[in-house]
Amino acid sequence: MTIEELLDEEAFNPKKLFNEEEYSTLILNRDGFSKKENTNADIVEALLDNKNTRAENEALYAQLKELGAQDLLVSAIKSTENIGFKARLLAACWETGLDFSKHFLLFVEYACHDNFDIAFEASTIIENEEGTVEQSVLQQALIVAQNCKSKYNVLIEELIDSIKSRLT
Repeated sequence: MTIEELLDEEAFNPKKLFNEEEYSTLILNRDGFSKKENTNADIVEALLDNKNTRAENEALYAQLKELGAQDLLVSAIKSTENIGFKARLLAACWETGLDFSKHFLLFVEYACHDNFDIAFEASTIIENEEGTVEQSVLQQALIVAQNCKSKYNVLIEELIDSIKSRLT
């Protein structure tokens, strides 16, 4: 690109850089990452490629499962503001089949989100979670779910039932 092109307002539109439909970035803080952690981060970033086929995503899910990337997935979910990225990363959690029981309360909070895709994916994680969740966490989760102001009543009713079924 030449200086003239940069100065030409019609050749370069900086507003396009802030259009989430065209450009989005997920920033993973890789300071101090080991080789394994960098590999995990590369896989998480690859999940966000819209051009992936289902088979390619399944291969990425299998790699994440093999590498035990729960904490990195949760960190990526928390750090992204992009709704589409957040929903895809939440879907990756249940698609990997990894144990996210230590993050149960976080997913209950996401199940109360005002975006349907995020709420649905988080609910699916909770529904498919087979790990043991402490009773005190379940009690907190039930309170969060019962106080949820979501417009997706059916999801919340199912969430409450799911939490209650885990309480002893």
